Amino acid sequence: MVSFILICLVLGAIVGFLAGLFGIGGGLVIVPALVYLLPMVGVPEPLLMSTALGTSFATIVITGFSSAQRHHKHGNIVWSAVKVLAPTVMLSTFVGGLFIGNLDKALASKIFACLVVYMALKMALSLKPKEVAKTLTTKASLVGGVLIGLASSAAGIGGGGFIVPFLNSRGIEMKKAIGSSAFCGMFLGLSGMLSFMVGGWQVENMPDYSLGYVYFPAVLGITAASFFTSKLGATTTTKLPVPVLKRYFALLLLGIAVNMFLK
Repeated sequence: MVSFILICLVLGAIVGFLAGLFGIGGGLVIVPALVYLLPMVGVPEPLLMSTALGTSFATIVITGFSSAQRHHKHGNIVWSAVKVLAPTVMLSTFVGGLFIGNLDKALASKIFACLVVYMALKMALSLKPKEVAKTLTTKASLVGGVLIGLASSAAGIGGGGFIVPFLNSRGIEMKKAIGSSAFCGMFLGLSGMLSFMVGGWQVENMPDYSLGYVYFPAVLGITAASFFTSKLGATTTTKLPVPVLKRYFALLLLGIAVNMFLK
C-alpha cells in the first residue's frame, strides 16, 4: 500500500501540472495509469476500467477546483460561457457514467483509446486562434454540453480535450477557453464521481476503502500532489505558447492510445 500511495503522489504531481496547463482534468493520464496500478491493491480484472474511470473523476473534483481557482485569479474564466455549459455537461456526464460503468472492460478501454486519439489529433492540429464568426449561443452550449458530457464519461476526463476546442471554435481566446474548461471540469468530475459510485454500489470484490467504483486511497495520493501542481500549471499557461505545447502533449496522448489498443 505504501508503494502504491507513493506512485500515486508522483502521478498526481504530473497530472496536476498538465491539468492546470491544458485545462484537461488529468484523466487522460490517470485512467491508463490506474489500469496498471489498481491490480496492486486487489481490484479484480473485470472491474479495472470502471474503477479507473470512477477514481479519475474523483481526483478531477480536487484538481479542477485548484486549477479553476488559479485561472479565476488570472481572469481566464468566461462566466457567460460556462453558465449553461457547466450544468449541461454535469447532467449528461452523470447519465453517461451509469451506462459506461456497466460496459465490458475491453470495450470501455477501446472507447477510451478512440477518444484519446481524437483529442490528440485535435491538439496536434491546433494552431493560433483565427478570427471566427461563430458565437456561443444557448443552443450550442446545450448540444455541445450533452455530447461533451457523454464523451467525458467514457474517457474519465474533465472534458477539457473537448471543451477547449469547442469554446475556442466559438470565438473564445485559447487561454480563456482553458480556464473556462477547468471550471466546467470541476463540476463534471463531481457528476462523474457520483455516477460511478451509484453504478458500482452493489458490486462485490472491490478492495477496502472503496465506494462503488471509486478507490479513495488512490484519490488521496493523487490529489495530495495535484492540488498544488495544478496551480503551477495554470500559472504557466499565461507564460508559454499553449498551442505549441499541445502538439508535444499530443504525442504522449497518441502513445497512451496505442498502448491501450495493444493491451
